[in-house]
Order: sequence, then C-alpha cells, then structure tokens
Amino acid sequence: MSDADTKAGNGSRTGGTPAATGGGPQLAQSLLSRHMTMISIGGAVGAGLFVGSGVSIQQAGPGVLIAYAITAAIVIAVMRMLAEMSVTRPDTGAFAVYGRLAFGRWAGFASGWIYWVGWPLGLCIEAIAAARIVNGWLPALPVWLLALVLVALMVAVNLASVRAYGEMEFWVVWVKVAVIALFIGIGIVAVAGLLPGTPAPGTGNLLDRGGFLPMGFSGVVIATSGAMFSFSGTEIVTIAAGEAQDAAAAIRKSTRTILWRVTVFYLGSLAVVVMLLPWDSAAVGESPFAATLGHLGMGNASTVLNVVLFAAMLSTMNSQVYASSRMLFALARDGDAPSFFARISRRGAPHTAILFTAALAALCLLLQVFHPTTAFGRLVDITGDTVYVTWIGIAAAHLVLGRHDRSDGRRPVPGTEVWLFPALTWVTLAALLGLYSVMIVLPESRVDAVLALGLTVVVCLIGVWLQRRRPTPSS
Repeated sequence: MSDADTKAGNGSRTGGTPAATGGGPQLAQSLLSRHMTMISIGGAVGAGLFVGSGVSIQQAGPGVLIAYAITAAIVIAVMRMLAEMSVTRPDTGAFAVYGRLAFGRWAGFASGWIYWVGWPLGLCIEAIAAARIVNGWLPALPVWLLALVLVALMVAVNLASVRAYGEMEFWVVWVKVAVIALFIGIGIVAVAGLLPGTPAPGTGNLLDRGGFLPMGFSGVVIATSGAMFSFSGTEIVTIAAGEAQDAAAAIRKSTRTILWRVTVFYLGSLAVVVMLLPWDSAAVGESPFAATLGHLGMGNASTVLNVVLFAAMLSTMNSQVYASSRMLFALARDGDAPSFFARISRRGAPHTAILFTAALAALCLLLQVFHPTTAFGRLVDITGDTVYVTWIGIAAAHLVLGRHDRSDGRRPVPGTEVWLFPALTWVTLAALLGLYSVMIVLPESRVDAVLALGLTVVVCLIGVWLQRRRPTPSS
C-alpha cells in the first residue's frame, strides 16, 4: 500500500446521531449540483426501460401501466424517506448506515451486503449486452473482449475521480433524456392520428387482445418485480450525497423532481408502446422502443437507438461501479468487510473496492460467455428480487429514525419530509411486504422469491452472529 493509501477508522454509530466517518478517511466531496441532478435521473432511466420493459409488457399486457404506476408510487415514497434521512445524515453508506442506526450492526451488515451482491452480476450483464451492440458494428472483435474493455473503461473513469464519474453521467444522461422525450413526442402525435401513414390506434391494442389485464392481476404483480429492478438505481443519489459539495440542496432538488421523472419517462413511454403495438408481439418483448419506431416507419432509426441504448448501458455500468464500490467502502469502514476495501487513493476514490467489484464482474462475464448456464440467469433473477428487501429495510429504518428525530425535536428539512408520517411509511412498507408475499404464492415467481428470501435470512444471521461476537468494530 502506498503512503497515499489510508485505512478506514472503525468508529461505531449508535443512537440517532448524524452519521459521520469519524476519524477515518474522507471521500472527495467534489460532486456538483448538476452532477447530482443527472445522477438521480440516470439512476431512474437505464437499459431496463429501453429493453427490460418488454418482458414486463408480455407478463402483464397493457396492465404493465398499473405495475409501473404501483412501483413508481413506492419509489417516490421510498425516495422521500431516503431524502429525509440523507439530508440529516449524509453518508456514503446511505441506507446501510440507517439500518445500523435503527436496528444495530446486523441490519447495517445485511443491508449493505445484500445491496452490493447484485451489482457485480448486473455489471456483467450490462457489459455483455453493450458488447453485443458494439460487436454488431465491429464483428471482428469478440464479445468477451469488448465486454472486458468496457468494464475496464468504467473502472478507469471511477478510479480517475468522483468528478469524472459525475461528468460522464451528466453528459450521457442528457442523451437518454433527449431521446426519450423525442420518442414520447412522436408517440403522442402518432396516437392522435397526426403522423402521416399511421392511423390513430384508438383503444384496440389496449382492450381487444384479452382485455386490459389479459394475465389477470397476477401478471401485474409479477411485472412489478421487473419494474422494481428497472427503478433500482434511483437510490444512488443518496449514496452520492457523501461526496457532494452541497448534499442537502442536491437531494432536495432530486426529490422534488422524481415524481415527474418516473411519470414521464416510464409511464409516458410505456403508454406509447402499448397503445401503438399489440402487447403480445414478439418484437415488443425483444425491444419495445425499436419495435415502436419500426411500426411508425422509422426502422432506419434503429442505428440511432442502438447508439442511445449503448450510451444508456455505459451510464448504468458507470453507476454500478460507483454504487457498489461506495457500499463496499462503507462496509469496510464500519468493520463489516475487510479493512483494505476502505483504502482511498490520492484522487479520493476507494480504489481497492472499485477493482475488486470489477474483477468479480469480469470473472462472471467470462464464465457466462464461455460456459453459459441457466444457474447464472437464476442468480440474476434472485438478486433482482432483493431490491424488495433493500426497500423494505429503508422503510423500516425510516419508521425508527423518523420517530427518533421527531421525538428529539429535529424536524425534517422542508422539501425532503415524508408526507403524513408515519402513515405513508407504514403503507409503503405494507405494500412492499404484500407484493413480495404474493410473489412467493404465485407459481411463476415463487422459486426466485423464496431463494432471495433465503439469501436475506442467511446474510441477516451472519450479521447477528457478528454483532454478538463483536457488537462494535474494534480499533
């Protein structure tokens, strides 16, 4: 380890005091307000919208709008909870820290590791998907090599500095936002029957193929799992709060705008798709945006869409490296992971955490490319279901910390407070638990949901064992 490298201090957090890093190393606080705004948008709009939403459409039909509306409402409530806690306790560990404060070390341990474990797998999947797009342009280069190069590129960006990460997100997200806005605009014109050569679809695609809920409400519940995975990443802005120059202002701004972001970007674009195309079309399942443009006679726009999709995947990969490395850093800083993951480079980046996450992702993608198995897909589905677990933990922690703050006379910062506390938090928690329970009951989703629950129980038991063995990290 170089002289510039440092190790995290092991100060514990107890009670309801604001989180702080104590005497440990500080990450560089160089993210500007414009970076934080685009990070919050980028987290909510990724490749899951452009491609993954097609699977949800085929699971629920037009009812996918209900699935995404339910999920959007939960996301908005959860983000208000995170905003309220983050402004009071800005910390790179975010909800892992809040779980520790609310319930003890075991909860912070479990929350952090359950959140982290999905990111290397997600990074692997995104790298392979992005590499396949590039392979279409440069067929002489193998997919596995392109994927490794893309992972290395994202690692280089994150190792450079947190400002480099923020700058990349700022510009790439602008591209995504512009394309989605254009897509929705063209779609509205087409739905109104004002686009030459495209008659107004009316309600035919919404009602004539098995009705609005062709798979029943069970299809809506199953589709919410995909919607949860698509929305995962919205919480990254609160992880980034620990490295923002003015965290409170940035979080307030992103919280105020999340309602229109999820409504316009997700519900708006999906409404265009299901109104213009039959929900059971094979093309919709593969790529709903490309299928819609093809239906509108804009098939030659597929190249532009591939460029945007590639940019979206790079943005997602960039955030995956960032979020996973910061969570691993926070776990190490708090004594819940090996201490060398809390080392910080001269540029203020947790380089060992970044390199370890990337190395694991690279190993996963090589195994998947050269020895593909169904087990890998099952593992990805299981970690996707753990998004429920993460959000349930956030709501539970907010119930405890919100009451603690209010009983101490500390009112939430205006613009971040949770409405109708604690009623809304209880309703959100009940909705998450209810949806997850239904997933366990439904045969189509039971296996993955039960395995995800099993993973959660195992990690929690390890956390309880560690807490009993060593209640607070020793120096």
